[in-house]
Amino acid sequence: MKPILLASLLILSGTPRAISDTPADGASLFTLNCSACHMLDQGLVGPSLVEMRKIYSGKPDAFVKWCVAPGRKRLGAIEMPSMVHLGQPGLRSVYEHVMAISKGVVAKKVDLRDSFATAPTQTVRPLVQRMFLPDAGPAAIGVALDDKTSLCWDAGSCRLRYSWTGGFIDGFPYWKANGSSQATIVGKIRYTETAPLFPGTAKFAGYQIASGLPVFRYTIGSQAITETYTALPAAAGITRSFTFSPGTALSLKLTGKTICDTGTLKDGKLTLTPAQATRFTLTHRFQ
Repeated sequence: MKPILLASLLILSGTPRAISDTPADGASLFTLNCSACHMLDQGLVGPSLVEMRKIYSGKPDAFVKWCVAPGRKRLGAIEMPSMVHLGQPGLRSVYEHVMAISKGVVAKKVDLRDSFATAPTQTVRPLVQRMFLPDAGPAAIGVALDDKTSLCWDAGSCRLRYSWTGGFIDGFPYWKANGSSQATIVGKIRYTETAPLFPGTAKFAGYQIASGLPVFRYTIGSQAITETYTALPAAAGITRSFTFSPGTALSLKLTGKTICDTGTLKDGKLTLTPAQATRFTLTHRFQ
């Protein structure tokens, strides 16, 4: 009985064959394994079929090699998983399908900028945007002071990182990567602060909005500090107003074309008495 039963099972099940030996329909394989990330005439998660044709036309071996052991050709792109399970015949069928369906097709021009940036809620100025930004900690806050001047304020270290002109931010890399990448700066960085302005360890205490602009609040030791910004006309620079409570004597090193509305400024060193430090404004003119 056992030999008969075993023979019956073999007849019913057939002899298994490796996927690599199985003739495959390229269109079906593409639909099942590739279409979620690759469109015909425009990039999605991966490149379009039109772009694939430009890269691999007449190069089926290179196409198969890439599909078996893919890497990453674009910075910030999601790495493609291996398609080795399709086998050589299957991948060659996919290749033939890609070459056939993309023949004569013209790629669509796609705006890769952040479409969300043109939404009414994002074009209002001033604007505060919590976002991962370059050369800043994970608690960076972008502030569009007006249509031309913006800045990055780091809530982790309670300080200005840099200010730029020309636009605000392109959040597409951030949104596309689901928060695991950084937004990009739109424009040119005009002022950078390489170290905190005040000595001591700062502790962020939040911010409030006044006339559309943030009033950053933090403490250093027993001093409670507020910091606010405005843009100079014609994107010429920024003003930066502080309050200290209680007032304390300050000696600050200023860089670039920076002046203060009070205190004594000599050779780039600003000296403030406790009374003067209770409220003062720095003006940074871009060079």
